[in-house]
Amino acid sequence: MLESDTSKLSKKELNIIQNYTEGLFKTVREPLLVLDRHKNVVGLNSNFKKKFKVNGEPEAGVSVFEFNNEQLDTPEFREILDDLQTEGNSISERNIQVALPQKGKRGFKVNASVLPLPDENSIILLSFKKLKNIRDLSQQEKVYNRLVENILSNAPAAICILRGPEHTFEVANEHYLKLIGHRDIIGKTVIEAIPEAESQGFIELLDHVYSTGEPYIGNETPLKLKVGEEQFKNSHLNFVYQPTRDKKGKIDGIFVHVVDVSEQVAARKNVEDSEARLRSVINTVPAIIWITDTDGQSVFLNKNWYSYTGQDNEDAKGMGWLNATHPDDRKMAEFAFLEGHNQRKSYSISFRLRNKQGGYRWVLDKASPKFDADGNYEGMIGTVMDVHEERLKENLVREKDHRLQGIVKEATVATAIYTGREMNIELANDAMIKLWGKDDSVIGTPLHKALPELDGQPFLDLLRNVLETGEIYWGKEDKVDLMIDGEMQTGYYNFTYKPLRDKNGEIYGILNMAIDVTESVTSKMLLKESEFHFRQMADLMPGMVSKTDGKGDDIYFNKNWLDFTGKGSEHLKEIGWVEYIHPEEKETFLKAWEDCLNTGCNLEMQLRLKNKEGKYIWHLSRCEAVKEDDGSVKMWIAANTEIDKIKEEEKRKEEFLKMISHELKTPVTSIKGYVQLLLSLLKKQQEAAEASKLPLQPSLERINHQVTRLTRLISEILDLSRIRENQLELQSEEFNLNELLAETIQDINYTNTQHKIALESKVQAHVVADRDRIGQVIINFVMNAIKYSPGSHEINVKITREDEDRVRVSVKDFGIGIGQENHKKIFKRFYRVGVKSEETYSGFGIGLYLANEIIERHNGEIQLNSELGEGSEFSFILNATQITS
Repeated sequence: MLESDTSKLSKKELNIIQNYTEGLFKTVREPLLVLDRHKNVVGLNSNFKKKFKVNGEPEAGVSVFEFNNEQLDTPEFREILDDLQTEGNSISERNIQVALPQKGKRGFKVNASVLPLPDENSIILLSFKKLKNIRDLSQQEKVYNRLVENILSNAPAAICILRGPEHTFEVANEHYLKLIGHRDIIGKTVIEAIPEAESQGFIELLDHVYSTGEPYIGNETPLKLKVGEEQFKNSHLNFVYQPTRDKKGKIDGIFVHVVDVSEQVAARKNVEDSEARLRSVINTVPAIIWITDTDGQSVFLNKNWYSYTGQDNEDAKGMGWLNATHPDDRKMAEFAFLEGHNQRKSYSISFRLRNKQGGYRWVLDKASPKFDADGNYEGMIGTVMDVHEERLKENLVREKDHRLQGIVKEATVATAIYTGREMNIELANDAMIKLWGKDDSVIGTPLHKALPELDGQPFLDLLRNVLETGEIYWGKEDKVDLMIDGEMQTGYYNFTYKPLRDKNGEIYGILNMAIDVTESVTSKMLLKESEFHFRQMADLMPGMVSKTDGKGDDIYFNKNWLDFTGKGSEHLKEIGWVEYIHPEEKETFLKAWEDCLNTGCNLEMQLRLKNKEGKYIWHLSRCEAVKEDDGSVKMWIAANTEIDKIKEEEKRKEEFLKMISHELKTPVTSIKGYVQLLLSLLKKQQEAAEASKLPLQPSLERINHQVTRLTRLISEILDLSRIRENQLELQSEEFNLNELLAETIQDINYTNTQHKIALESKVQAHVVADRDRIGQVIINFVMNAIKYSPGSHEINVKITREDEDRVRVSVKDFGIGIGQENHKKIFKRFYRVGVKSEETYSGFGIGLYLANEIIERHNGEIQLNSELGEGSEFSFILNATQITS
């Protein structure tokens, strides 16, 4: 049998394992013992202490066989650990005998398993159950099941159990459900519950674990989870797929342990990116930069150190950097560093440093303590600069200026240095010279001579003020006129004038840094100008114009709105112009407006608005969305145009039609009375032979029928107002639609002999409808075909099956046709289509309007197929009670 490995885990590894098992100890009630991979004790819960009489806390890393007076050093227990090590399988329900103080030996059942951890470590879990009578086993199983449920519920990680080769979810704790967006997964396979996982390779991993029995550990594995219809969330996970086995040792499922490390990964990547950027910047700085940790050990030296001293990473590790100092200066350099480190204070020291050629040069080492956001000491950070010549010549200021010049030259931002009262251009990089529109000849000349166009502009005075006061000046989008390429050009710049001081603190010059923001400022100016022009145009428009943002909040009202309401702009923005809508139209408008906000559609509606006198005036309200390139709504522009006079005109037209209808109805009624009288007298004289030979009776009957229809048609002029008041009555009956078509065409042919009206019956159809009103629609379609076909005499009428329960009647002509822009307009009241010469065909423009209303009230539909110059085909579709071929 194998002895415990004498190896010890590192402090970091031990902390990870102890933190990981802490959640288990808080939830598992049965005795639980945790060993590391070397069979050393790393944790035990309170129940284990109680059952096995453990006093105090165990020594960290003690061997399990030496633990608690060698209590577990038994052949049975050693065999369990040996089998677990050699076979790699979980151990279930093994019996052992353990000697307990004052109680003698007691029997326990041991369950053991190896649990891999995400950091490439593993732990051994050992649970102990006291042996009980066989009759108590059922209740014990129930307790164990509840225990598992408690562990899953309280475990700090996302845990689930999958069963079978299809990987069906059996158990999942709240952390797992939260991870996948609280989906309904229990009883479903992984593919069914999380279909997006298949394309990301997770199903293949599960299949491999299930078929081979080899656990799988994923570290910071990316997973894209669906959180909406077209939305996904990117996560990074540490997870373990551990196969589970039944009592016969056969794999029956997979235990899944997941830790969402997305935030840690993102944070680490941010830190890594930040560190990489920092290292990149530090490595480009023309100086040696070093950083130490809280123990005073070197953790970073930029590449300049290694290129200067010739040391490598191993040479400079820890405090190896001291080996590059001059032997006579080493103690001094070490003492200065340790004093600064221990007292956490800044220091500055000069010493000789060996370069890679073996010579020693004087350097200036300056360092400061580094603290985190909470004020905790993190170590020292410092710079080392070669001051050999300065030390020899005692001219440190000149060397600083030299280094400053290098920085300025390399800067990508336009940078210049001016010195003295005359503002001599001591230094200017290429970006600044290009900004001025000059060349290198300006270096060394006074600024007012190099750029004479600055005379009359405030910049020379601003520079003198900075030189005198030492106050930094920040220019934001300041206007500057510069002579560039022989032409005065205006630009806008963000810039700073910062005073430069010598070692005595005296101001000797000014650092000027500038960024050209002309394009940005010009864009803002154009936007403001555009906004001004819009407001001017809106105020000149006769209607009331307003703007809202993409969410529908009011942001602008033109002058006509203010005049109409008598209120100020701020008042209208606060309450919204919707409050001025008449109550009868307000709810309808709000519903339509809500739909527009959700879909981005435009809105058009007639409504009444209350003016400053409290009177409601009819307006045509239009709201149109202004959209970004991606289709999102940037703003809404609304225009309300007064149509009160138009509404009054429509009302007068309706009253006129009513009057005409009543005036026409009276003589037609009289005609009908006479015809009926003649028919009555004729019936009494049918015995006369002469009367029977004349077609007088059929003719009079036909006249009577037409007069009846004419009376009905005249009455239908009144239907315009009835339709508005929803009082149009239908007299439904079942009739043969083919017969109605034949009779109607025959009647029209009596008075229109020039046109050939052909009827083609594909089917025989019976419908339940108002026979006369359907006939009215047919007459309207045919008469329109005749009216708008001056150059063609052929009209085709068809009755066909639309589908199983519907029939279509179509009337096709070969006349002038109707343009696409008029297809919807022709069904409006009083609308008439004009020809190119602006001549309009006679009529009131109510026929198609009435036809459309009649068909809609029969739950049917009207369709139009027409192109300008190629004729038109009008169709209506009705439900049929019977259709035969």
